[in-house]
Amino acid sequence: MDPKDIFRQFCKNNDMRYTPERGLIIDEIYRTHDHFDVDQLFLRIRNRFPKIKLSRASIYRTMPLLINAGLLREALTQDNRICYEHTLGHSHHDHLKCLKCGSIFEFYSETIDEEQEALCKKRKFMITSHMHVIYGYCYKCK
Repeated sequence: MDPKDIFRQFCKNNDMRYTPERGLIIDEIYRTHDHFDVDQLFLRIRNRFPKIKLSRASIYRTMPLLINAGLLREALTQDNRICYEHTLGHSHHDHLKCLKCGSIFEFYSETIDEEQEALCKKRKFMITSHMHVIYGYCYKCK
C-alpha cells in the first residue's frame, strides 16, 4: 500500500489535514531505505527541492504523526539524536552500530525476540515497541 494513502487515511481518521509538505516528507523518507535523523531528512529535502519552504520544525512535528500512523519507527540513537527508518517493506529487525565509522548493520535473531517476549511475559509487561542496538566496532574499524 502507498504510504501517502495510509497517511491520508490516518489524517482523515484523526481529523487532521493532509498537507503537501507532509506528502513531500513521506516521499523523501520512502525514497531510500537509509536510517536518518531529522536534520539529515531536512537537508535531503532542501537539496532536492531548494525552492520549497519547509522548516525543520514542520518535520519534527510530522515525525510522531508518521510513527502513530505506522509508517515510521525510531531505530536507534546517534550522538544523542534519534534516527528513524520507514516501516513499510521492512520486517522486524535490530541493529549493530559502529562507533567509529557510523555504519549500521541490520540483523534479526529469533532467539533474542523469544527471550524478550519471555521476559516481558514473566514481568507481566506489554511490549508496544522496542529499540535494540548493539554498539561496537565493525570489522574495518576494530
